[in-house]
Amino acid sequence: MIPTVLMICRLDGYANSARPKKMIEWLKNQNIKVDILNTLQSPLKIEQEFNTAMPGKNTNFKLKDKCIEIIKSIFFNILFFPYLKNNAKKLYSFLKDKYYDTIICVNSIDAFVFLYDFDCIRIYDCPTPWADEQYYGKKISKKNYQKLLNYEIEIYKNVDHVCFNWETYKEYTKKYYNGDNLFTLNWGCDPKEKNQLAEYNEKPKIVFMGFLDGYWSNIPLLSKLSKLYEIDVYGGPKPPKKLGLNYKGYATPEILSNYQFGLITISDDDLRKEGFSAKHLEYINYGLPVLIPEWRKNLHLIEGSI
Repeated sequence: MIPTVLMICRLDGYANSARPKKMIEWLKNQNIKVDILNTLQSPLKIEQEFNTAMPGKNTNFKLKDKCIEIIKSIFFNILFFPYLKNNAKKLYSFLKDKYYDTIICVNSIDAFVFLYDFDCIRIYDCPTPWADEQYYGKKISKKNYQKLLNYEIEIYKNVDHVCFNWETYKEYTKKYYNGDNLFTLNWGCDPKEKNQLAEYNEKPKIVFMGFLDGYWSNIPLLSKLSKLYEIDVYGGPKPPKKLGLNYKGYATPEILSNYQFGLITISDDDLRKEGFSAKHLEYINYGLPVLIPEWRKNLHLIEGSI
């Protein structure tokens, strides 16, 4: 009998799409039947093929900065926990009569469904220690941080396996949970053929590729550096013009072969100091040395960092 897996994901066109895509490809190559539940779609439906919309279509900075901050404050301080609970209840209601050998959830919001019991193997593929991410991003108060952390620990306890993108995040999590169900499934590396690699240029070109709406991306630092040297910026959502970024829109990693350096601008909080970036490996894939802030730790884990 062919094993069956359900992949719960939010296919946003960025890293949240890249990782489940590779996982699904690998599982199918092992002759495992994979169903996909993209929870960004409404109504919820099970699919067999991997489909993700191009990012940035409906997300930009149209609202004034002040408006955005007010809306975010209301959501994270008043509506956040009711939303998480309601989303988990909706997911459970949708799934409770369906059977799978394994359910894998690859995002933190939908992982709250694992507060319910399922008669199968449950794997939480945890991209980031989420309570810390929300706290350092100044989205939640210290009180709500502890509340969210308690939920997160309960999820860790309730699943069979907690899988981290990076070994450093697994070690970071051991500060408050050190169960025997933690393991690492990192992104790996896919070096390109010689004709796809970056080439020498007397005037080196620098590229930044990635999500532009997360605090961890440190867009103020990217803006500051862009005033010192021209940097081509790819990703989304589209940033405000006042930041002075040389924004090129959305692109696939193949364009990296046109550059000589890849740039990472990361925030300097305790979580991100210990973290890692998927774009780091994309840059390495195309032969680009990676420029990175001095506060990031554990650079001994990968060569080619400056």
